[in-house]
Amino acid sequence: MKIAVIGSGKFGRVLAQILGENGHEVIIYSRRQAEVNSINKYKKSSSGFKFNNTSDIWATNEVADLSSAAYILISVSSKDFREVMGSVVPGMSSQVFVSCVKGFEESTGKLMTEILNSDFGVSEDRLVVLSGPNLSKELSNFELTGTVLAGKNNDILHELAAVLKNNYFIPYLNNDMNGVEMGGALKNIYAIVSGYFHEKGVGDNTIGLLLTKCLEEMRLFSQAKGANSSTFLGLSGVGDFFSTALSKDSRNYRFGALLAKNFSVEEALKEVNDTVEGYQTSLIVFEEAKKINLNLQILNFLISVYESPKSLEEAKEIFRSKLIEEDIKLKG
Repeated sequence: MKIAVIGSGKFGRVLAQILGENGHEVIIYSRRQAEVNSINKYKKSSSGFKFNNTSDIWATNEVADLSSAAYILISVSSKDFREVMGSVVPGMSSQVFVSCVKGFEESTGKLMTEILNSDFGVSEDRLVVLSGPNLSKELSNFELTGTVLAGKNNDILHELAAVLKNNYFIPYLNNDMNGVEMGGALKNIYAIVSGYFHEKGVGDNTIGLLLTKCLEEMRLFSQAKGANSSTFLGLSGVGDFFSTALSKDSRNYRFGALLAKNFSVEEALKEVNDTVEGYQTSLIVFEEAKKINLNLQILNFLISVYESPKSLEEAKEIFRSKLIEEDIKLKG
């Protein structure tokens, strides 16, 4: 089968490698000519990632080359999503679009599949979300990994699962596209919080409390937005969150750890030197939560950290106030 991958970042490259190893023809779309040339000439990205020489993988910056692909996997940042897809979607009439992007659009607060459906007219039965605990570094090392494919069309989900599955990358299927996509976006916010508190040196009891309450806020926001709360008990919820929130390789975790060292937002972003999806997502969700009168105390605390450094004692207050508030609700 011919599959296209839009974006040649870390996760896009890993997906292309998996598809190539599975015997499919893979077209990588990149707007950078140097990247296209490097992949086509040397079978490696300009950053040095080497593709398997036996895999049928090539690159292009011509949208027309994607029209013969059955599936188009999208792995670009949420801030570039609309611009990139605005040039791709108009030429495609039957392709299935698979969003691997974890985030919301800054200007509208929309998820990526919402943009494809409502703004570009791609029908829901041609949309799939790929999400889960999929750290690129571990996939590059062939570590056993589960992922979730979510969509409305079961035939497409089963076919795509067969296309992607190998002995270390195992797809699971789900029909709650909104919930899976929401979980993938929200977990980046709370991975920042996890990195922050780990760097502050709190104990395991505190971390257990933190992660539980972070998951609760993810569920509350998603449920308010129409997602199925049970989705968060699966790979795209708990699984993805714990992998990212406990991994020092996570860009969001590292960003949070730098904030705990009293780096400013600008300094921390510069130090990470890569896309920190959780930062922009946190600003969007903060504004959305205000609109629907949802009080997310941990998120509110994170926003306050962006504005000025906090001591460990100040940070711990979010738990005390939250527990007291919940105790009052129970008694009421």
